Amino acid sequence: MSTTFLFTAACGLVAIGQVLCKQVSISNVLPRTNVTGDIMDAHDGSYNKWSPDGPWYYYAMGYGTCKQGGDMCHGCGYGYSWIGVWKSTDMSNGSWALLHDARDDSWPHCTYFRVHVVFNAKTNLYVLWVNLNGGPADYAIGTSTTPEGPFKFVHAIDAGQRSGGDFDIFVDNDGSAYLIYTQTRTHGMQVERLTDDYLASAAVAPPPAPPPAPPSPSGFTRVGHGACRDAHMKEPPFETNEPHHKGNMSEAACAEACKSFQGCTAFAYCYGNSQCVGACHLYLSSKPTTPPASGIWTWQQGSGGVLPVNHVTDETWWDCFSADTDPTASASPGTALSAAPSNVTSGPFGNVFVEAPAMFKRSEVYYALFDNCCCFCGHGSGIGVYTAAHPLGPWLYHDNIGCTKNTTLTPGCGCGMNHAIPGGQCDFYGDSLTKAQQNFVIPIKQSDGSVQYVWTGDRWQSASDGIKAHDLQYWSVLDFATVECTDAVPGCSATGTIDLPRQFTWEDTIVISV
Repeated sequence: MSTTFLFTAACGLVAIGQVLCKQVSISNVLPRTNVTGDIMDAHDGSYNKWSPDGPWYYYAMGYGTCKQGGDMCHGCGYGYSWIGVWKSTDMSNGSWALLHDARDDSWPHCTYFRVHVVFNAKTNLYVLWVNLNGGPADYAIGTSTTPEGPFKFVHAIDAGQRSGGDFDIFVDNDGSAYLIYTQTRTHGMQVERLTDDYLASAAVAPPPAPPPAPPSPSGFTRVGHGACRDAHMKEPPFETNEPHHKGNMSEAACAEACKSFQGCTAFAYCYGNSQCVGACHLYLSSKPTTPPASGIWTWQQGSGGVLPVNHVTDETWWDCFSADTDPTASASPGTALSAAPSNVTSGPFGNVFVEAPAMFKRSEVYYALFDNCCCFCGHGSGIGVYTAAHPLGPWLYHDNIGCTKNTTLTPGCGCGMNHAIPGGQCDFYGDSLTKAQQNFVIPIKQSDGSVQYVWTGDRWQSASDGIKAHDLQYWSVLDFATVECTDAVPGCSATGTIDLPRQFTWEDTIVISV
């Protein structure tokens, strides 16, 4: 708790000379240093404060001491990267301490970009996502029981669209989480809901359904692939041709045998395992007193189950069938996955040739900020503003607040790398005001209950010595203006207004309240 008299409207006065939040100056023209005075190799990533009285954490990419040649898309940054866990009391310059690499030894060896960490209150785990380059899939995911890690590798996955690239993860008030990302084949943007454990996108298509099962024998319905079991997964008594099944009885013959036994309600037939192929189990309501006309059959007690059989084991070399005349038989719960529901993705939205998204919620409005691609580019990109009333949209574009004030953009264009659009060309590279590529929007809770939203971006190729590890960042507090709107604007309030962030102006230094 600071004892300075300096405070903003968001910093409440507790007693004379005491303020609930601290004013911290952030430089946009000087490199950030750690507690030892060295320049931090920390870029991309997310800034998080997990508890009101706890420290700040920065989960950041490090790119080493290579020097980038050319204006963009140079090998520097693509050949080496690491993930740092940094810790600070107030995010001020010189306060950051590097704890360790975020990963344990279980992670795959490849190049990583854009790390983000969120907390799952349901699983009580911290979940780390990071974009992969040259890995087994587009994203690698790990978990930790503590915010400091190290994070244990869980798996590598794709999102709903392959070739996933830059991304952010947003956790809503109800605990549902959303992935906003660009897919690099067309560099379009979309949002997808994550699974409840935050370990995958819910928009990923289910595995292909198994091929259709062959028709069931006449008079029988297939319970499922597996050996017959009752509701408690126990096997009832049965009559069987084992151990004399080497005669390789057919499925049809097994079905006919069931029909020949009085009280036979189901049968199981082995067809896919050389140790039991041709075996036939007949499930009867009682031990038979008259053997069938042919074959050698023996009565087996099973494992204590009772009729009916309505479940199956995972031994898929068996098939289980119930007699159609058995009114108590029911289907196995082990059915194929249905198609992915439609409420898990926004679909592509916004301008094309975009990346580096950030997503947050202010009041009841959802904001997505992103702009043109900037492949480690030296001139940065802009900040396109989109709003929605729900994380999955529909999303509406408003304006670009990150280009220079005198820039008049062609519709569909931003101010990052030049590119073609249908019917035209976007040639606004170099018009970014911040000369930075968007990284993350930091929500900072204030003592009066409000939230300060701090925009951060990476100023690639800004280091005076040319070393990538020493590149600067640009920070700015988002300033919102209330404007009139109609019901056609996603997020428009009942009073016909919406808050939108204002146009950026260059600032050498800003002040944040932490």
